[in-house]
This record gives sequence, structure tokens and C-alpha cells, in this order.
Amino acid sequence: MEQQAQQQTQQQQVQEAVARVLAAYESGKQFEAGDGPQTVEQAYAIQDGVARHLWPASRTHCWKVGAPNRDTEPYSAPIPPQKVYDSGVTLKGCAFHMIGIEAELAFRVTQPLPVRAEAYSEQEVRAALGEMCVTLELVDTRLQQWQHTSALWRLADNQISGGLVVGSGISDWQGRDLALQPVQLTVNGEVLADKRGGHPLSDPTLLLTWALNHLVARNQGLQPGDLITTGSWTGMKFIERGAEINAVFPGIGEVALTIA
Repeated sequence: MEQQAQQQTQQQQVQEAVARVLAAYESGKQFEAGDGPQTVEQAYAIQDGVARHLWPASRTHCWKVGAPNRDTEPYSAPIPPQKVYDSGVTLKGCAFHMIGIEAELAFRVTQPLPVRAEAYSEQEVRAALGEMCVTLELVDTRLQQWQHTSALWRLADNQISGGLVVGSGISDWQGRDLALQPVQLTVNGEVLADKRGGHPLSDPTLLLTWALNHLVARNQGLQPGDLITTGSWTGMKFIERGAEINAVFPGIGEVALTIA
């Protein structure tokens, strides 16, 4: 009985958190976090609850995955389908509480990956991925004072995702050494980053086996066209409205975005 009561309390806490996040989406106003998720599982449950309300007729087809280092378990967060854009899009700055940008590389699924008892091997994972493309992640949050909010609350808020802009890419990425891959990020012609390497794991493909197995289990499988972006190469850069942003990974592709 005690265990059942505890589970009911936890479910109620998740439902209340989902309601607060949904209210923030609907009103366009941030909220004070207060009590929130106590475990990664609760944070994911909040993500899933919000997703079921925001895009009930559509499965999640775009995800963000990342890890701060090789010793920390990666995280995942869904990106709403209505917040996935093609390169060259112009977005309204007033739609954001803050505008952070991160240049990233994403991988597109090309083969169905159904749920199964056995984990997918690294070889199967790589065989199921086609295009590697350049993306710009937009960083925004429904949380007030998000810098001082718990990491689990930020995870519950889709790891403070504000959307993803998808650019060009290549299909022959297998075997590439990405550890010293160049990347350039410019805003209104000003260079904010021009470097070689920069991904927290050195090579983002190290995330892929975990990512696909995690998302297959969580998303009732993955389908051709699903996209997984794999973490920032440039760190988060804050920009103002009225900005033209370009990110280039030479030899791979580029992406462009305008914030009106």
C-alpha cells in the first residue's frame, strides 16, 4: 500500500509539472520552477506528457541527444514537429524568451528500427543512418531563472530546446574523422566561432548506439526520416533579434537562419 501511494504521489507530481509546462507554452509566459522532477525518469515522463498534448496526432520524429562528457549518461529530448525548420527560415524574435544558438551535426534514420528485446549493435545502428547534416539548435526555455533551476527541470523542459533548423549534409560520413572537423559560426557577418573540433565527446558518433537504442525503446521504434541532433560544437551563443546566422561545417554542409 505504501509503495502504491508513493507511485500515485509521483504520478500526480508529474501531471502537475506537465500542466505547468503546457500553461507556459499556451500563455507564452515563463514560470517559477519550484518543486520538480526528482529523477531522470520523471523528467522524461514530463517530456512525454507535454508531447502528448502539444502534438497528439504525430509521433516524435526529431530528437536532441547529448552528453557533457564520456563519463556521464547521455540525455534525450523531443523537438516538437512544429519547431523543426528548413535552412533559410525567418523566425519572429518576439516568439522567444531568449535566443541561444548552437551549431550541431544531426543524423537521419533511413531504415525502420522496431522495438525488440535485443539491443541494436553499433554496426546495425550505423547501417540504419544515412545523411549527416548541419543544424542550428535554438535554445529557449519556459523556466524563469533557468540558470539556477535544477538540471532535471531543464531536462523536463525538453533540455531547454526552442527548435531546430536543418541544413545540408552528406551521406558518406561513415569512417570520417570528426575529432578535428572545422566549424564556423557567424552572426551578421561577425565570426563567433572558427575552430577545429569542439564536440564534448570529440566525436558525436559515440552517442549514436546509446541514442538509437534509447529512442527505439522510448518512441516505439524509429522510422525513416527521423532526425537526431547530437550536441553543440560551438557552445551556446546568445543573440539579439534582427540577426542573420550562418553555420558551416566545411566538407559537410551549412545552415542559415534569420531572426526578425
